[in-house]
Amino acid sequence: MLKNKLKKFAALMVALAMVMALTACGGGSPAPESGSTDRPVPEATVNPDNGGEAFDGNDWIMLKQAMIDTTDMAAVAYLGWYEEYYDLYDYSQIQQYIADTFIAEDHPFIENIDAEHFVPHIGGQLYCIVPAYENATITIYDYIFDEEDYTAHYGDALYQSTDGKPVLVMCNESEIIPNIIVEIIDSNGNELSYIPWLSGYDGRLEVPYDAPSVLDFTPYEKLGYVSENNYAFDPAVLYYAENWTAYVETVNDDEVAVGFWFDEYGNMEMCYEVYGGTGYEVYYEGYWYPAEDESYPASALVFELSLVEDTSDIQIARPDIYTVMSFEYDEYSECVYMCYEDYDFLLDNEADYFYTLYNAVG
Repeated sequence: MLKNKLKKFAALMVALAMVMALTACGGGSPAPESGSTDRPVPEATVNPDNGGEAFDGNDWIMLKQAMIDTTDMAAVAYLGWYEEYYDLYDYSQIQQYIADTFIAEDHPFIENIDAEHFVPHIGGQLYCIVPAYENATITIYDYIFDEEDYTAHYGDALYQSTDGKPVLVMCNESEIIPNIIVEIIDSNGNELSYIPWLSGYDGRLEVPYDAPSVLDFTPYEKLGYVSENNYAFDPAVLYYAENWTAYVETVNDDEVAVGFWFDEYGNMEMCYEVYGGTGYEVYYEGYWYPAEDESYPASALVFELSLVEDTSDIQIARPDIYTVMSFEYDEYSECVYMCYEDYDFLLDNEADYFYTLYNAVG
């Protein structure tokens, strides 16, 4: 339930920071600090210059060429979440999905990765990892996080190769706490320790700021993310980050923390909690979908919600809510601004028409 997720948020963020710090402790070189960066990625061409060899769909060679004379030791792409649809241990299903979708359009080599270079672990996030150098040793370990004492350590080795070829990895059962760590050692003895996971701010791949670094070739626009050069609102901003919080003033000066959870199928939850008060809870479930009325802005969404639980001390809850909200995503604050267009308020006596949504858990 969303209310439980919100209460665990602070502890999980502390835990995640400890997970990243502990990368230096368990069997490999220290992991660099991570962050989202903009890096140019070469587009596949029919005949790339690779020493006169035939192309045959192996444009991973281009990625390797793009990393020459850089601090990049690997190119990494997040390719989506598939756990609900496929048997993760049946690689033929993963291959079929890749063949049937956009995933291999820009980088056809992904479709040709064989089962020997596929690592199925617990979770549903699919990543592609391309070592920068031929004959690099890549080892993937289970990374175990203990939620009781907020510690993490290396587990068993799940995979190792020395041929420098691309690897597909399915991992990360939790969107907050990753469960694998990748160790790459090149022929010169340079080492990279890297944990594939997504930013809680914008849902993009976390990559190191400093050397050794990682080249991000994730197909963001095809996954539904907002383009870096176009900050018009896309509903994917909501459901890729999933959980959001806003702080709303009521007419009697109570400040209410309002939590929202969205998924890509149009399901949503909403929860009220007193912010810095004695505590009450109001919980809704329902649906979101694009508003098709041309009188509304193009970014408008409809919320249809039904009251599930109300243990509040003051009357703010409606039994049912039908409302239309328009949205704007701000790239600098990484917030979503939500404004009423029509119908019901979300709170019965709120004092404003405007919400600022802060990403709670990505």
